[in-house]
Amino acid sequence: MSAPEPIPGGQFSPEVKALHGQLSPAAAAFLEFTKRVPEALSRHKFKPHEASPFITYELHAWPTFVEGPVARQMREVAPALCQLIKRAPRRLLGATDRAAAFYGLPHERAHAALDALARTDDARGAIGRGDFIHDGTAFKCVEFNLTAGVGGWETAIHVQQVLAQPAMQRFAMEQRLRVRQPRTLRDFFSNVVDTVRRDVNWEGECNIGILFSPSTLPEAGPAEQVSRFFTAQLQELLQPEGARGEVLLATYGSVESEPGAHLTLRGKRLHAVVEYDARDRLAMAGATYVAQAQAAFDARTVSLLNGPAQDVLDDKRNLALLWEHVTSPALSEAEQELVRRNVPWSCRVERTHVERDGARYLVPELLASQRESLVLKPGRDYGGESVLVGGTTSAADWDTAVRKALDVGGWVAQERVHPTPLHTLGPEGTVVPYIAVWGLFVLGETYGGHFLRMCPMRRGTGVVNVAQGAIVGALIELE
Repeated sequence: MSAPEPIPGGQFSPEVKALHGQLSPAAAAFLEFTKRVPEALSRHKFKPHEASPFITYELHAWPTFVEGPVARQMREVAPALCQLIKRAPRRLLGATDRAAAFYGLPHERAHAALDALARTDDARGAIGRGDFIHDGTAFKCVEFNLTAGVGGWETAIHVQQVLAQPAMQRFAMEQRLRVRQPRTLRDFFSNVVDTVRRDVNWEGECNIGILFSPSTLPEAGPAEQVSRFFTAQLQELLQPEGARGEVLLATYGSVESEPGAHLTLRGKRLHAVVEYDARDRLAMAGATYVAQAQAAFDARTVSLLNGPAQDVLDDKRNLALLWEHVTSPALSEAEQELVRRNVPWSCRVERTHVERDGARYLVPELLASQRESLVLKPGRDYGGESVLVGGTTSAADWDTAVRKALDVGGWVAQERVHPTPLHTLGPEGTVVPYIAVWGLFVLGETYGGHFLRMCPMRRGTGVVNVAQGAIVGALIELE
């Protein structure tokens, strides 16, 4: 059988091949493969629900292959940085008054968060996902989402769907690829079970409630489908030891409190609660649930993921907190190096002085004079909606945003990271450079898998987020 004719204009420069070769030999070989196999260019994406009923966003049809040093960096940097962030509030702020002032929280909520950290070995079982940009040398963490509601758990489905295409199967056979199958969902439930074993008197049962606000709870049909799928994953872990458990999706208002400070849902006792939709925990979950959950947590009858600690953990100002202490003896030399190498320079937006690159600046003057090298973002927002990239924002709009940030407080300025582009199939059927944000999961203390969010370079504002039109990509690790 003869090889297909090369596609006209399908040549890649040595520079592009070298960039992809840094990810893995397979990544560079895939570019060559697309030049002689037209089928590889026939599909740009899977539409929502087309890849799987569980996937509600667009999935790119091309994979990105990683192995070797890049894969090791992913697996080492994300857990190390996650652990450092989880320890930072108690270690670098300590007192409740200082934490309340730093995060802009009422004293009661700051106290509850620090107390929860103290009682859980600094949120040992917390769920998180770091968002990283690779600059050609290292992964730079632009934010770390320490909330149980991070998206992207469908990593195994990404890989299965993308590799099921005939052209991809052919490439995998030609290259004799050995894929390291992602275990994000299994590791997620394994971490929940381990957390329950530490927090609660283990009785051979682990019922998990995944809770939403009324406006974000999936419809009854999809919710039941997801519940069955999740329960099957959980039972695979529990059955070998004769334990049992179920996963239930519901609203916070559906949870009831029973004698003994037990939380129940549909008549079943809950051993763990995943507060999925709780970016602003009190507002989203409601005062009644928060009080019931706190009583159960105090009585050690339930594990809360991520619970009261989320009020201080899920805040972009934590990256600024690390930079404020980057020369402090409170951080070891290895931790200081981790911050310098893998966290872009960050500071709180306040009317005060900061140091950057060995020079001292008044923050408002720094933001005005170095706009194109900076990114401005609120500490507690998500979805990328309020993020401003200085290089793609007019001076007038930037100045207005800076004044607002100074007046309301809680904002962060961060050094802009220039990403190494990924060259992949564009919507017009040609290969174009994309900006990629690498989503790296940390589930408790375990590296939990990865996926990409991508959008073509030189389009839009430079903010890469699914809510703003980015497409998800399968990130495939090779053995």
